[in-house]
Amino acid sequence: MKKIENDLTQGSVFRRLWSFTLPFIGANLIQTLYGMVDLYIVGRFGSTADVSAVSVSSMVIATFLMLLIGLSVGATVVVGQRFGAGDKQSLGTVCANAFSLAWIVGAALVVVVAALTVPLLRWINTPAEAMQGAIAYMLICSVGYVFQSGYNMLSGVLRGVGDSKSPLLFVGVACVLNVLGDLLLVAVLHMGAAGAALATTLAQVFCMVFGMVHVRRRGFPFDFRPKSHRLDRDQTAPLLRVGIPVALQEVLVMFSFIILEGIINGFGLNASAAAGILDKIFLFATIPTNSFNASISAMAAQNIGAGEYRRAVRCLWFGVLLSECFAVCFFLLGLLCPEKMVGIFSADSGVIEAGVDYYAGYKYEYILCSLAFCVNGFINGTGHTKLTLVNNVVSTYAVRIPATLLIVRLYDAGLLGIGYALPLASALQVIIGFVFFFSGRWKKRAALPEE
Repeated sequence: MKKIENDLTQGSVFRRLWSFTLPFIGANLIQTLYGMVDLYIVGRFGSTADVSAVSVSSMVIATFLMLLIGLSVGATVVVGQRFGAGDKQSLGTVCANAFSLAWIVGAALVVVVAALTVPLLRWINTPAEAMQGAIAYMLICSVGYVFQSGYNMLSGVLRGVGDSKSPLLFVGVACVLNVLGDLLLVAVLHMGAAGAALATTLAQVFCMVFGMVHVRRRGFPFDFRPKSHRLDRDQTAPLLRVGIPVALQEVLVMFSFIILEGIINGFGLNASAAAGILDKIFLFATIPTNSFNASISAMAAQNIGAGEYRRAVRCLWFGVLLSECFAVCFFLLGLLCPEKMVGIFSADSGVIEAGVDYYAGYKYEYILCSLAFCVNGFINGTGHTKLTLVNNVVSTYAVRIPATLLIVRLYDAGLLGIGYALPLASALQVIIGFVFFFSGRWKKRAALPEE
């Protein structure tokens, strides 16, 4: 176990946070890039219908994946607080319950997504030419939920004990295998969207098996044998109490972006293309922000479990400082050369013009989103995930979507107005998050009890 442990309650807060976050950034960067490579290979060797099939179904697959990621955050917080409190003996029991829960949820998702595949694809107006490929892609990828549930739970536990390097290794292995699988199944065998899905699923299977073997050799507190799994109410309750709110907020936020995409698509092809480009830029730009969100959560959990409240707070402030450094860089690019940023992905003057309008307000999202993610990561680390759930849902459904509809229907401000409406939701998240933080109420239920 000592080979994977990393005590984040000792040493320089700045250095610990930075070194702990770097593997997060690497893992998120690899996932983003290999997703783009995946789509590139399909576009290069498949048909336009295959590209559409992969693009459309990927968002649906990712939405359900958020449930698994949310549960893994619960494992990070519970394991982190117990590890920080010095209660290492209970980690084996926590893992037994966490992985049992993961397999059950993963298997349930396979059944649910398989049953809803056709209705969902019809609901989001999947082009008729892409429908067959989209169905094949979703059905094959849904099988991977079982293995993704195990991988995400394993990563969550490892981050709870301070190991962010092993998940990076797992993602790197999966990336290489996925690209090789795409080249074989899509480029050589011309299996289209189904081939891309099969390559992804096989990579996930190997990634999960590789991860299990890797951690067992390093003294992981769980052996993954069937007889070792269990579901105890007292041990599962903290995992659900922390994980379910995170899972719900991720799914609801993803669903809101589907709604926004539908609103923007109503402005025509140029607006749709421009919004898609800026969303891709935003996804890339927020890799550090998402990474600090996760690392602050894990590091705060350990320090709060150890009773090091001041150190946990310093972790938040250093996280904000470092995250904002990245955010300001992308803000300045959007301020000084928006045409060039949009022009990287499109040479169409209509798309560039629409993108510049959207960028006018959208660039402020970098600054505000960075603050919101950091404070939400800290609150998650304290175990108050219900607060972040309320924060995200209120800001999204009471501000972002209503403000967008108001601007579109009453003021007819187009993409320019929508670009300014989006950061309002992040601003509200920042306000709610910091009001809760400065109130000090996060200390009252900081450590999760062993019920």
